[in-house]
Amino acid sequence: MTAPLKLSVVMSTYNRRDVLVSRTLPAIFNQDLPADEYEVIVIVDGSTDGTGAALRELRPPCALRIIEQPNRGLSAARNTGIRTARSDLVIFIDDDIICSSDVFRRHVEAHTGPDPVVVHGSIFLAPGTPASILTYANESWYQRYNCRLDLQGGLKWPDETYLISNSSLPRSTLLACGGLDEDLPAKDDFELGLRLWKMGVRFQYLPGAVAYELSVKTSRCFLFNDGEAFGRSEVLLCRKHPDYRPRSELLAGLGRTVWWKRLPRRIVLQFPVSPVHLLTLPIWVCEKLCRFPSMRKVGLRLLGIGRRIAEFRAALKETGSWKAFQSEFGMRLPVLLYHHVGPLRPGTIPWLTVSPGRFERQVRWLALRGYSGIRPSDWVRWRREGKGLPDKPVLLTFDDGYADLAEYALPVLRRYGFGAGVFIVTGQVGGTNAWDEARSSGTHHLLTREQIRYWATQGSEFGAHSRTHADLTTLSAKELAEEVMGSRDDLADLLGSRVASFAHPYGFYSQAVHDCVRGAFDLTFLADEKTPGINHLMTDPHLLQRTMVQTGDTLVDLECRLRWGYSPFQEMRVRLRSHLKHAAHAVVDWGR
Repeated sequence: MTAPLKLSVVMSTYNRRDVLVSRTLPAIFNQDLPADEYEVIVIVDGSTDGTGAALRELRPPCALRIIEQPNRGLSAARNTGIRTARSDLVIFIDDDIICSSDVFRRHVEAHTGPDPVVVHGSIFLAPGTPASILTYANESWYQRYNCRLDLQGGLKWPDETYLISNSSLPRSTLLACGGLDEDLPAKDDFELGLRLWKMGVRFQYLPGAVAYELSVKTSRCFLFNDGEAFGRSEVLLCRKHPDYRPRSELLAGLGRTVWWKRLPRRIVLQFPVSPVHLLTLPIWVCEKLCRFPSMRKVGLRLLGIGRRIAEFRAALKETGSWKAFQSEFGMRLPVLLYHHVGPLRPGTIPWLTVSPGRFERQVRWLALRGYSGIRPSDWVRWRREGKGLPDKPVLLTFDDGYADLAEYALPVLRRYGFGAGVFIVTGQVGGTNAWDEARSSGTHHLLTREQIRYWATQGSEFGAHSRTHADLTTLSAKELAEEVMGSRDDLADLLGSRVASFAHPYGFYSQAVHDCVRGAFDLTFLADEKTPGINHLMTDPHLLQRTMVQTGDTLVDLECRLRWGYSPFQEMRVRLRSHLKHAAHAVVDWGR
């Protein structure tokens, strides 16, 4: 009687006959799982080195099926294997992977529960792999990767790199999710893992199921072939899974690049001939001398630089142009913070006020410089979809919702076609700034319900600023929820639509406040001048940075805030005033 088939081994191969026949398959045939309980499916994906003929000469102890097809890529070959597998449990093994003798048994034993699970073992560099710069790079990567998996107990989605080799899962689950994406030239394993994670499938780490990679790629293949494939795939992944965009290691930090690196990067990425070609000779020299630690270090550095350049150039090519590349991934958003725009009120805090004339000059100057005022929801949409922003976006925000905005600020913004974000203390709508009055400040009247509704139809977007402008870090969990969720619900009832953004009163927040606000809003704005900066794709949407426009800011100050998120001249003026004040006190004390 034939034993039930417990496992189907799916392996795709392309022109690796010698490694496959001499190292990979012998380890697969030497498993301690009974040979009649597993099958091996080898998809020969257009090989031209006689792989198919060599496989047909083998006499393996287990069932071996050989499928030859035109070269269609790794994903298509794996999908062929999935469709033809006879067991409901599938394990993927690459053609350069050498398995320990107990790998298959461990995988089978891990799939005993009723729910589907992805079981992934550990992979190390195979002993005896020929020394090269790429070998040392792979060895270092595997050490870091396995160490992280050991520390965190396996893959943690969505911030992971999914290694499909030495991974097993039910065939029915693979078919239900549509298999691997054949349109991706690389990272198909990560994309599959992302879809499975979104489906709620559990991942289980099996560190005892050990396999080894026999690195047979050349540095040139790693740089050019893999670099091209991974760069293109990163763009395609971001488009297919917009929630992955801020997590893309390659593309998310594009807008974070410091100003003095931007022009050299653009030249390198747009140069007619890839600069990677210039690195091949020094990398070859380092490989010949890689037994010396210093040469190995230089070679690893050059290899990393070359691969990064190749990926970026491929990503740029996939988007179509430099402008499209920047528009989709590299946008930078300065956020200007205002409070009161209008005449200075007696007894009020003077540094919170910007005069109407100065404000209009600033908006006019922004428009002349090519800036377009956006709304908070525009940034949300760009982070999610990579589209919808003008070439030079700026976000003007106004905390507290003073009534003078309706007379002196919002009409100016409408005249110049600027959107904005206005943050309302919902418990004081139509009232006064009670939180400042309690500190002996003069009175400011606040926007009424009718004014808020009207200006919401004129390009301004309203967000929540708590119910009472309390210091949220001092509240109990119940009080915090009332301030945060309560202000959201108050404003949603007033506007008749969902509220997307929140600004921390006083700029104060703690981990408890952060967690509460994160669960209620799409965006959260800080007001802490100690952490200035410009926002980009990698910026946490619940820690968005703003720079506060001061009463005496010049256009030079404004330019600095737009470029760097702060004004060094303002800081110099503050320090100078402080020094002069101390000097005056010293003179007075000396005179006494």
